[in-house]
Amino acid sequence: MNCEVYEKYELGKTDEQTFEKHAKRCQTCQHLLQQDETLMSLAKGLNQPVRAPLLWAKIENRLRSEKQRQRRIGLTKLAQRSHPLLRLAAAVILAVTVGVGGYFMLKTEGQESGLLAGSALERVEKLEREYVQAIRELEKEATPHMAQLDMELMLLYRDRLETIDAQIERCQEALETNPANAHIRRYLLTALQDKKETLVEIVRQQSDVL
Repeated sequence: MNCEVYEKYELGKTDEQTFEKHAKRCQTCQHLLQQDETLMSLAKGLNQPVRAPLLWAKIENRLRSEKQRQRRIGLTKLAQRSHPLLRLAAAVILAVTVGVGGYFMLKTEGQESGLLAGSALERVEKLEREYVQAIRELEKEATPHMAQLDMELMLLYRDRLETIDAQIERCQEALETNPANAHIRRYLLTALQDKKETLVEIVRQQSDVL
């Protein structure tokens, strides 16, 4: 299930007012928006991630060099790139701490978490499949865009995606033996949402350059 207007809105090609008018009469968009709300609701209760100081220092240096570059060449358009880069930095930290540190808490805390009932489990699994499909479509568009980014930014995105993929894989492995564990499902849904948003950000980055 997809909608061209929804895709354009996600990629910043349609303004919010136009999209809101469209969404009022588009059942597909209403479903996709509800899907996002459901995911965020399921993701509540995640443990507060710990800091990753070395990784943050690396990204902070990248931001500083980006600012120096902006001042040196004096292009106002480049200033717009600092905002998504800040979001990228924060999301990298979240992905690393949840994906690496948080996962190891799943084995100990997972047994104490509530289990999803049959109908709830079916809804969550359906939501996961829809996100996987959306991610596959976005990957087709984001991959060539990613190759055109400057090297440092491309490497940051690549590392972030690899970290998210590792988190997804570990959650899926844990769910093979405990599929109804709500705690692990929350981690998986959060990772899928993070990957989807990362791919959208990559496409937007290249669109800003053009």
